[in-house]
Amino acid sequence: MTNEEKRALREKLEAKGITWEKAEEEIKVPALLLKLYFDSCGPIPLRIVKGLNQLAE
Repeated sequence: MTNEEKRALREKLEAKGITWEKAEEEIKVPALLLKLYFDSCGPIPLRIVKGLNQLAE
């Protein structure tokens, strides 16, 4: 996932009013870990990406 894709996904979540804490409850991944993945330049596990994409839609 590129930085552009990360930014776009984060913007979609924010537009829907979904916080990291809400995402944590829905996809069962700690909010701190989600923030870490999105702030780093490393890859995000596919399971997390799929879960966040489902929330964003």
